[in-house]
Amino acid sequence: MNKTQQGAPPETLRLQLSVLQEIAKLLDRPLDPPHTVRGILRLLSQMLGLNCGRVLAPNKEGQVLEVRYSYGLTHARLRKGAFSVGYDEGVTGFVMRTGSTGLVPDIDREPLYLQRITERPDDDASRIAFIAVPILESGRPVGVLSVQKEGGHETPFEADITTLKVAASAIGQVMRIGEFIRQETKHLLSENQSLRNSVTMEGMLQKSLAHGIIGSTEALLDAVKQCIQVAPSDAPVMLLGESGTGKEKFARMIHQQTDRSERPFICINCAAIPPDLLESELFGHEKGSFTGASGRKKGKVQQADGGTLFLDEIGDMPLQLQSKLLRVLQEHQVDPIGASRPIPVNFRLITATHEDMQEHVNAGGFRLDLFYRINVVPVYLPPLRARRGDIRPLALHFLNELNHRYQRNIALHPEALSAMERYGWPGNIRQLQNVIERAVLMAESDLIQQSQIQQILTEQASVRLPQGTTGPLQTADALSDKSAPNTMGEVGRYQWVRQEDAERILDALYRCGGNQSCAARMLNLSVRQLRYRVEKLGLEVPRR
Repeated sequence: MNKTQQGAPPETLRLQLSVLQEIAKLLDRPLDPPHTVRGILRLLSQMLGLNCGRVLAPNKEGQVLEVRYSYGLTHARLRKGAFSVGYDEGVTGFVMRTGSTGLVPDIDREPLYLQRITERPDDDASRIAFIAVPILESGRPVGVLSVQKEGGHETPFEADITTLKVAASAIGQVMRIGEFIRQETKHLLSENQSLRNSVTMEGMLQKSLAHGIIGSTEALLDAVKQCIQVAPSDAPVMLLGESGTGKEKFARMIHQQTDRSERPFICINCAAIPPDLLESELFGHEKGSFTGASGRKKGKVQQADGGTLFLDEIGDMPLQLQSKLLRVLQEHQVDPIGASRPIPVNFRLITATHEDMQEHVNAGGFRLDLFYRINVVPVYLPPLRARRGDIRPLALHFLNELNHRYQRNIALHPEALSAMERYGWPGNIRQLQNVIERAVLMAESDLIQQSQIQQILTEQASVRLPQGTTGPLQTADALSDKSAPNTMGEVGRYQWVRQEDAERILDALYRCGGNQSCAARMLNLSVRQLRYRVEKLGLEVPRR
């Protein structure tokens, strides 16, 4: 057996961590061994290129190894006498006997390797490597996890073997717990907890992994780091960014990192409730305080006492309620409608908005004193197009969830994933989830092709916002080079950022003394569009 290669690049390590995170997600769901094991094999194939995964274990007689689970192997291949392997046969038998790792960099040059379960791509004579690791129980081999890897193998094998060993540990525990269930053992609960902890990795990328925030790009981790850094304090946090970037998940993560984590997390969307009802929802009311008040109601502010209050889309709060919220924050007490005396409250405030709040204040739509009170720690959440390295793991995460929900076993073609990575995602993570769900529901086979994804995205590109409004920031990235210039209010089409615009943008910024809101109005752009162009062109904003 050859030694593994050394020195995995950072991108490979990031993909490994994403795979381990997704495996942990699978393990945290209700136990279903076939679905869970095949899900793990699918992750190894789609994210790391470790294809044709199979799990072999002894048959009832203990004479041969049977393929219990597989992914990427055709039924014809399994039927042609390739379903079992003897303990004394080939590399798989060697791994089962010795508990060692088996690595064949080129199966065509290894006489010990049996060609039974090899799945070669059509008309592909490229080199195929074979990797097998033991599935251990108390240090004793009880099965084998094996994969094949096509191509020139520029990536080191050592990183693949490390990931496969962790996956084998998880698969082993899934199989053991499944057996315990069949035997109606009373030790299921403790073993299940052990299963959940089996896919831990020292120094796991960020605490965000435990809160459902998927990704490892620098832009995302900067936001995670800021949130974790300020979480232990009671300072108000304002989450900024476009719609669909996961503000509520970040708010919950902050809450869970504080000593208030055992207390309520109360969320209210200020844009989703009519203004005439919002006051009662926020601050509560007494019985008979207005028509229809048939009983006493505790408002969201009072419900959050001792915990965290998350006000989403704070920019849409009416001015008259802004003054009442400011008084609550200053005096730490709330006055329900019709109440004779105030009620003391103690909560952590987190707000979120997709608006440019400075511009909103300048336009008279938001109180300056309240803005300073709630904008103590602003955290910008990057749009999906600014974290392209996270699109693939996010897509596969949603695919795994949907496969579980709809009892499907759908996979994404690599070209479909590449198409999604090239797209600009004006609707951010919410749009990505929508596209994956639609593709799964409409899939006519077990493999989603690029053409299906492109058709969905093309249809969504025709969505228009109401006249007079502006959509999310346009980018130069589209599915093809045929993207037409953007028209006002159109979502999903993109304007090219041209180098010749730099002088005009700098001139506007200098005229406005560095005020980006002023410069954006002068250029007939939104502030987000201006900031994107400044970043894309590498411009330095003049200081006021």
